[in-house]
Amino acid sequence: MSYLIMAGIDYENSNVETREKVSFTPSAIKRAYEKIKSEGKIKEAVIVSTCNRSEIYGISEKINGEEYLKNFYSSFFNICSQEAEKNIVLRTGFQTIYHLFQVTNGFKSMVLGEDQILGQVKDAYKQALINKGSGKILNRLFLNSITDAKKIKTQTSLTNTSVSVSAIGIKLIHSQFKSLKGKKALVVGLGKMSMLSIQYLLAEGISKIYVTNRTRTKVLDIENTADNIEGLDFKCKQEAFKDVDIIVSCTSAPHFVIHKDEFVNNYNDNPICILDLALPRDVEPEIGTLDNVNLYVIDDIKSIADKNAKKKIVEYEKGMEYLKEDVIKYINWLSSEGIELNDCNNITKSVFHEGISV
Repeated sequence: MSYLIMAGIDYENSNVETREKVSFTPSAIKRAYEKIKSEGKIKEAVIVSTCNRSEIYGISEKINGEEYLKNFYSSFFNICSQEAEKNIVLRTGFQTIYHLFQVTNGFKSMVLGEDQILGQVKDAYKQALINKGSGKILNRLFLNSITDAKKIKTQTSLTNTSVSVSAIGIKLIHSQFKSLKGKKALVVGLGKMSMLSIQYLLAEGISKIYVTNRTRTKVLDIENTADNIEGLDFKCKQEAFKDVDIIVSCTSAPHFVIHKDEFVNNYNDNPICILDLALPRDVEPEIGTLDNVNLYVIDDIKSIADKNAKKKIVEYEKGMEYLKEDVIKYINWLSSEGIELNDCNNITKSVFHEGISV
């Protein structure tokens, strides 16, 4: 008997302060896989880490392996057992399979059906392969969940009505200024969410965007896309504080990249909106206490996302039917391979309609 297990922290059960403590940076992911393999309690493992969730999926040969994963979080990130007990959700067997399929489709995202999570799950699986963490059972589980998500995106219009985290963040800023025409912005970091933010800012008619990133070539590339985009050296980003109305920051740094002292010394006291889409956070929270400063973090987007989700419920329900069929296909594959997995024997689609908690 093999045991499919999962432990995780996400935006539904934890605040941003807790989530940033357990965010896996690229170097931390490598160390985590090395630690898991050296301890030998888990045969297979895949780590999924985004701004809204930190999850470890595993295959254990012994029962209660999920407790090992919970304790792993405590020891690896040095969080106390009480905080771990309060925030970490444990899943096993069928619950884990069903959860991953929903995660990969964006059905458990802050923005229902959002696109970015599929790429993040793909990247997580790729890192598991690079670090030799995944094996036969998790390989098939992740590949099936990715294939299912691609199918649902083509068979439903959920993606067409999806609104990204970046878009909602820019809408929050728009609500403060009423119009972004004539405004200036600084974008710190040039990952996917930052690039989307730049697109939305340009669409709103913003007059100037300063961009900065530790990798200079990325700055040069984005500079060439529009006449009103100007690159800055990362070490000189504070020079733009006095000139801009908006700051959007989303880097992968494990620490603050905009500090209160540096901000105060370069800020001109005019109204400014700051959108911090990073986790761990990029912007020192005390900046949000300053007069004329509106600081939004990733959790501020949730209330708007919840309203948008109500409009997409029909397409979501259609997608869930495809998802359930593909969950059962994976379970049938386990049976065909002679793999006995906890809580997964003799499960059919009827389990979704029998009042069983899924």
